Amino acid sequence: MADVVVVHGIFANRSSRDEMRDTWLAALREGLENVRYREADSLTIECVFYGHLYNDGKAGPSWQYEVGDLEPGLERELLIAFAESIDDPAHDDPAHDEAGKAGYAPRSVQWAIDFLQARKVLGGTNARILGFVKQVARYLRDPEFKKKVQAEFSAAMESGPRVVVAHSLGSVVAYDWLRSHGPTSAKTLVTLGSPLGLRPVLRELHPYLDACPAPWPPGIDTWVNVAAKEDAVATVKKLNGLFAGEIRDLTAANSRGTAHDALVYLKNVRTAESVKVALG
Repeated sequence: MADVVVVHGIFANRSSRDEMRDTWLAALREGLENVRYREADSLTIECVFYGHLYNDGKAGPSWQYEVGDLEPGLERELLIAFAESIDDPAHDDPAHDEAGKAGYAPRSVQWAIDFLQARKVLGGTNARILGFVKQVARYLRDPEFKKKVQAEFSAAMESGPRVVVAHSLGSVVAYDWLRSHGPTSAKTLVTLGSPLGLRPVLRELHPYLDACPAPWPPGIDTWVNVAAKEDAVATVKKLNGLFAGEIRDLTAANSRGTAHDALVYLKNVRTAESVKVALG
């Protein structure tokens, strides 16, 4: 049995289940100790670890992606939406239908990558920015891959957790699994640095987005969403209103350099307090 099921996000393909369990448990316990949760030392977790599934040659060992590697459709839409959702007065109005230099990508795509690089999003490198886009798109559009990730989630949920804590792409995985299954032992969902507010992401999960909010995950009584001010992945900070239920959106003050870091989120007082309440 486990108190909490935890779900990792992007760039975990060079990690391991053991490393995730050790580091995430330590970070979560530290946060809970800070908010005086008496049973922090005995907290147990079960990991949804799927990073190894990206190590099949599709992701590449060293993330040597370039703009020309982006596929038309969802991948390009994700990149543009990612850039457009960042609150910045320097935004231009990119031309979405014109070919760019060398004719290999629309000007909007080149604008988006230039914009994200200039603002040092995800380190400001092509490889990491495009790697993020490709990892998210692959989960959403590769049925066989998604099936394997969801099977990992199903196995973790057999531990009977009271809380699900999901970071980054993991929040997409968690919502996708929870909304398609009946009620479980978990009554609280805590999402950290979530990209669920990006329109292309949510539209893939809920094609009727323009007509009605996305469905609420069955059995979840409380959904807390924690987004750091400087977290570029969680560019849409407030998820409440996008789903058919009330989400408690909380702002975290992670430093810019570690704004999207999972361990920093786990130690954050907003996360710790939310988990403490859920555990009782």
